[in-house]
Amino acid sequence: MKYDIAAFDFDGTLADTMPWFNSILNTVADKYGFRKIDLSERENLRHREASEILKFLGIPLWKLPAIMSHVRTLMQDIDPSVHLFDGIPEVLARLKADGLRLAVISSNSIENVQRVLGPDVAALFDDYECGTDLFGKAAKIDRLMRRHEVAPERFLLVGDEMRDIDAARKAGVHVGSVAWGYNHVDALRERGPNEIFLTVDDLPAILT
Repeated sequence: MKYDIAAFDFDGTLADTMPWFNSILNTVADKYGFRKIDLSERENLRHREASEILKFLGIPLWKLPAIMSHVRTLMQDIDPSVHLFDGIPEVLARLKADGLRLAVISSNSIENVQRVLGPDVAALFDDYECGTDLFGKAAKIDRLMRRHEVAPERFLLVGDEMRDIDAARKAGVHVGSVAWGYNHVDALRERGPNEIFLTVDDLPAILT
């Protein structure tokens, strides 16, 4: 095994939340007074960093916590319209059976995450680091490494955004990027992640 533990981002990596997020974005824009976007702009934003997206939408950093909290609250009412990507439950079960420890790292709430995962898939995970964190995803990675006594080179963060790559680099761990999430695979590839997963089936093929 190349790694001892794989920590998965939730939104856009395990769960296909992008269609739902796009469906509520303009309503949230009305509530918090930021720019609405159309379909062509949404595709363009997949090539941009989080900071660039916030600037494009006209969202000041001080508004972001309230917006994120509101979106997480909305997500409590969307089960079962949000679901896991096809093949994710089977792949996670295979990775677990092969001896890889699994974790979830997400700014989403643990209640939302576990509800969408469902009890059987949620039970496959050894640990969760969920919810907002003043120090970001890198701090969540550090806590997982300490709890599980894993060396940085044996830890893999799996995510779908450029900021996941940045967080992994900050924490000194390896990072794998999936091609089916929020950031376009071309933008992710330019960041030079350690692994690229073009399909869900690439996860066990590369990791085990």
